[in-house]
Amino acid sequence: MIKRRIGGHVSSAGGFLAALDRAQAIGANTIQIFGASPVQWRAELPVKEDTDAFKKECTMRDITPIFLHAPYLINLASPKGELAAMSRTLLQKHTAIAAVLGARGVIFHIGSRGERPKDEARDMVVRALRAILDNTEEGNVIIENNAGAGNLVGDTIEEIASIYKEVHSERVGVCIDTAHAFESGLLSDFSDSAIDVFIKKINHELGKDALWAVHLNDSKTPAGSKRDRHENIGEGCIGAKGLARFINHPALRQVPLILEVPGFDGKGPDKKNIERVRSLIKPT
Repeated sequence: MIKRRIGGHVSSAGGFLAALDRAQAIGANTIQIFGASPVQWRAELPVKEDTDAFKKECTMRDITPIFLHAPYLINLASPKGELAAMSRTLLQKHTAIAAVLGARGVIFHIGSRGERPKDEARDMVVRALRAILDNTEEGNVIIENNAGAGNLVGDTIEEIASIYKEVHSERVGVCIDTAHAFESGLLSDFSDSAIDVFIKKINHELGKDALWAVHLNDSKTPAGSKRDRHENIGEGCIGAKGLARFINHPALRQVPLILEVPGFDGKGPDKKNIERVRSLIKPT
């Protein structure tokens, strides 16, 4: 029987071990955290004593894999050269942090291209990712799809695939956010047939090993709204039945599920959401 990995984004305030305590409190066996402040351009490597203790505790508590989420400041596609350069440096630092923490990788949004042509933006992002990988011996980066607002890069599988294949590295993966897929119109129908077509497109465009994580979120806004608004599991426009069909697809049974929901108490992913997801899983 496959042991499903279900967790959420938890705070690391008070240290990385405190994040594991919060994970256990909500019944999570995989988590996402920030490796450093999500709203600062500075990021320092944690000391070895802390990273060794964290990795040991992850193993002892069976909380794995660990994912980092990159700062919201990052925009690798920015038409502003200084911002793009700062973004590249910051993502490189968080990639190094992911490596020392033993994390699967750092999940990031590519950013907005502004009025820059799509092909030019794509080439710029490819160069940035290659430079990040060249300048770090270890650590992985994970591209997340977005909700499709404005001129954001990465709201279609084809666009993500064009970057993924051009970088061509085993250190690059993909994370699919269900709310973003719904809101962008990428997956506006969570029927069995639509999900199957969606998964086949991922496998065709990216390959069967590219999907490293799923951000499992319901959506406050309707399909194609292009508004990034997450909702608790089963309380939004996708609904429990749609999300159940998604997570029970055979191709997704071994993909970690990370919740980024508001929580029933308004404090983020909680035990009730985790238990609700577990209740949707069919025995295999």
